[in-house]
Amino acid sequence: MEHLDITLQLGQMLLVQTASELLTGTLKYVDLNRKIIELDNPYDQRSNCQYNSPQILAFPQIQKLQIIRDDEPSSNSNSYSDTGTSATSSGSHTSYGTALKSPTSSPENKVLSTEESDVALSTTELELIHEQLNTVICITQTDQKYHKALVDIRVQPVVALVMEPVDYGRAQRTSVMVIATFQTVYIFDIIALGSIFREMKQLLEAERPRKVVHYSHKLVDHLMNRHGVKLGGIFDTFVAVSLVRGIKEPMTLIEAVENTLNITRLFFNPETEDNLHNNPYKRPLSLVARQVLAKKAVLQLKLHEHLLHKHMLKNFYNQCDIFSHTFCESEDATMPMEMQRKSRAGFQHIKQTYKKGLKPINYVITKLFQP
Repeated sequence: MEHLDITLQLGQMLLVQTASELLTGTLKYVDLNRKIIELDNPYDQRSNCQYNSPQILAFPQIQKLQIIRDDEPSSNSNSYSDTGTSATSSGSHTSYGTALKSPTSSPENKVLSTEESDVALSTTELELIHEQLNTVICITQTDQKYHKALVDIRVQPVVALVMEPVDYGRAQRTSVMVIATFQTVYIFDIIALGSIFREMKQLLEAERPRKVVHYSHKLVDHLMNRHGVKLGGIFDTFVAVSLVRGIKEPMTLIEAVENTLNITRLFFNPETEDNLHNNPYKRPLSLVARQVLAKKAVLQLKLHEHLLHKHMLKNFYNQCDIFSHTFCESEDATMPMEMQRKSRAGFQHIKQTYKKGLKPINYVITKLFQP
């Protein structure tokens, strides 16, 4: 196991890479003398397999180890440092911002400050992601499966859209199109299908569902010039991250996910991702390749959720919370009289946030989501 300056604690959610597996699980046991760890509820990201029993891993087996969720320990939690040889009883733990940095991260690639990188995917969220990855449907012909997918996608409020390859826009022919809902991931093999047909074109051009994409300028150029599709209802996660940061610099989808959601790049199986990038037209698509494509779409949807609700609408939600407590905490017996129909009680809490030369952010967000 390569040296990592981290402190292991029971209850942490870990991602562990071995020669054949990429496991997520909860740290149940550590023995520094015997050089082993035990993972509870282990899940193999590569094979999409949920193990029914805990897995014991020896240090020599472990190629890389990453903390992906670091719970606040109790005062008597046991901490184990991989730089030491003994366990200590301590209430301190590795800070979240430090613990979740990817080995491939660098200052110039950092998306958000430590204060802004405040999201930790809970066990429940990780389980939901696993469920989505278990429902990957690969579509190679316009059969019943294809039409059911279109019906499902059409009724969604928002979906993630990933196309490969689009790095050079119209210069590359389409290999796959991935659309992820909150329940299912659909991989449309465009090489096998031969084209993007009329029903799909209509769906892509409609304002609903909203399409969460990354680097929309490349994707739109590709769709327009390769398939005659004018993509509608765009939410660009690159634009969103740039607005939140106030800085414009190149950043791939995986880099945005890695830095904003604190998800290590290992989750995307870098070797397979590189192979997909270098040879996107290889068929048949392997199970691992389909999983990588699905993960990109699922995490893109999660990235949209975080950026929109934790950052772009943060002021709005704060005002909703303050306004909602206008009456409930008062012990004044006459308070119900303030609730008459034309009462303006609490209105003082609703404030527009202006920046010089800019419209209120709530106005901007409202416009973003108008049809």
